Amino acid sequence: MKSKKKNLAAAAAVSVILFLTPLVVFALMLKSAERSNQFHPAKQDIAIAENQGKPAETQENEIKWSETTNAVGNHVAVKEVSVNEISNPNGEYMRVRLVPSWYDSSGCVVSGIEDVTDICSAKIDGNTLVFMDSGGTKTIVTAELAENWNTVWKPMPNVTDVQYFETLQPIKSRDEKLKLVSSVEIADTVLQTANTNNIFLRLDVLADSIQTVENNNNTTENPKW
Repeated sequence: MKSKKKNLAAAAAVSVILFLTPLVVFALMLKSAERSNQFHPAKQDIAIAENQGKPAETQENEIKWSETTNAVGNHVAVKEVSVNEISNPNGEYMRVRLVPSWYDSSGCVVSGIEDVTDICSAKIDGNTLVFMDSGGTKTIVTAELAENWNTVWKPMPNVTDVQYFETLQPIKSRDEKLKLVSSVEIADTVLQTANTNNIFLRLDVLADSIQTVENNNNTTENPKW
């Protein structure tokens, strides 16, 4: 009787092993597949430099305007902006976006005063990037672009509705810093209104890079930010 029970127990154990073995093998295969299909994004190290080539993160965020105005009645602030990729480029295009924003004394973003200091659009006017009010007729602030900027950059999507700048060519290994902005100007009337309402302007610089995409056997830049 005992021998019969032992045989039954052994048979049961063999059945369990036979049942579990395919599940274990499948689990191992699935785990192996998970490892082999993991996505590892490339590391992109983009350096943004401002005045005198110093790292942007070391600069003061608030723009320090000149006390006096220039010939056209604008206050001027030096804002030299250049970018480069310090990792190994692999056919990426560099993109830079300039974001002017008003802040109150507590450091919170505010929309500005409608049709007076609000910033709603941007366009290219000669060698300047002009930020317009909600009415689209008044210039709030202008960014003077670096000399020969258009030999390196192009405005996207076009010169009448600029959202960001993109390099004309992919970034090459050991490229020098790509200059984009040299200074910023603001009209005296706009600055006085801002001071009266205790708000100040920041011009943040955002940088990114994007690889080319294949589209019907044609290689183009990815148009999305």
